[in-house]
Amino acid sequence: MPEAPGQRSPRLVRLRHRLAPAFAHPDFVRLWRANLGSTMAFWMYGVAEGWLVAVITESPLILGTLVMIRAIPLLVLSPFGGVLADRLSRTRLLIAAQVLMSLAGLSIGLLVATDAIQVWHLAVSAMVIGASFAIILPTRTALVSDLVPRRYVGNAVALTNTTQNASSIIGPALAGTLIGLIGIAGTFLVQAFGYVWGTLNILTIRGGRHHRGSSGSTFAALRDGFAYAFRTRHLAALLLLVLSPSLFSMPMIMILPIFVKQDLQAGSVELGLVLAAQGVGAVIGSLVVVAYANHRHKGPVVMLSAAAFGALIALLGLTRSPLTAGVVMAFAGFFFATYMANNQTMIQLLTPARLRGRVMSIWMLGWGLTPLGLLPISFVAEQRGMPAAIVLGGGLSVAVVLVIMIWGRVLWTLDAEAAVDPSDH
Repeated sequence: MPEAPGQRSPRLVRLRHRLAPAFAHPDFVRLWRANLGSTMAFWMYGVAEGWLVAVITESPLILGTLVMIRAIPLLVLSPFGGVLADRLSRTRLLIAAQVLMSLAGLSIGLLVATDAIQVWHLAVSAMVIGASFAIILPTRTALVSDLVPRRYVGNAVALTNTTQNASSIIGPALAGTLIGLIGIAGTFLVQAFGYVWGTLNILTIRGGRHHRGSSGSTFAALRDGFAYAFRTRHLAALLLLVLSPSLFSMPMIMILPIFVKQDLQAGSVELGLVLAAQGVGAVIGSLVVVAYANHRHKGPVVMLSAAAFGALIALLGLTRSPLTAGVVMAFAGFFFATYMANNQTMIQLLTPARLRGRVMSIWMLGWGLTPLGLLPISFVAEQRGMPAAIVLGGGLSVAVVLVIMIWGRVLWTLDAEAAVDPSDH
């Protein structure tokens, strides 16, 4: 229920109602706080892992292989994670998965502290994290729509992405600083507590525990989800558009530690600042989406922002200093946040609540394909250098968007708010 107006000044109440009406719902606020801790921990883990690999191997191929290993459970388990999200308590699923991720970070930290760390330890941790994410992401995304009315879904998604993008500022900067102050082991141990914070907040959520679950066999439930997702061109286009950043743009960011260390001749602090610059742009982009969450025709924004993100990644490969890389990444973060918030909002609005977990798991499958782009790009980086690999990845990303602009041209005029009967929500 909304908070009583007397608890806050009338001006603050009006401002919140205008910019963040989803915050009037306490359960969503709890989920928002949980996301802040868990996403910050995720970014910290990525920086710490990337720097650890850079220190002990200096191989972009090994880092790419670890990302591939992390993605294998995503590819295999994401559809089943979506089925679980549509059948079981979404809050309990989140708690279980976040506990696993916390244990993975703690284990790596202890292994580094005792000088026992080996690459295969990172591979095992990557598998645990991938399996956990196969549950967390479709469940958490579906839960957002459970905790707010339909008219506030766009605002809630934008606020959630703002949290994630703010974490991408704080997390990398904090990780880069902590690596210099307390070492890689201490950084892994600190990041694990982000998941503890997230779990404690999820434990206080009272809504979203009961929803109309799917029935029948698991594979029948999967078939229903895939059939709904791809039988209409507008939803299929939104899901296929994920291939642009997942296959060709995001892999470049994942091997950024090697690029910063080898080509920009910089250290962990500069790496954290470059990633933080991306986060600054992403937060600004998310806030713009929050301000314009009621804009009904989001399709053109989704496609154009995805194309801009790919073009900026290509430009990143031409930079030769941490400063210029940071500027490029700030703009890239802006357009990526704009793309992500509008893409997720449209998918949620176009999908009935009973199928949302499964459809979001298909969306996650797209992101699980990142290694398919990362491994060849890593090979190009080994043979031709990181700059050439980054330019290639960004260019291919833009090409995918251009194909979707033509094939999925229905997105140019689609009104997602009116596309699904709200009574099914």
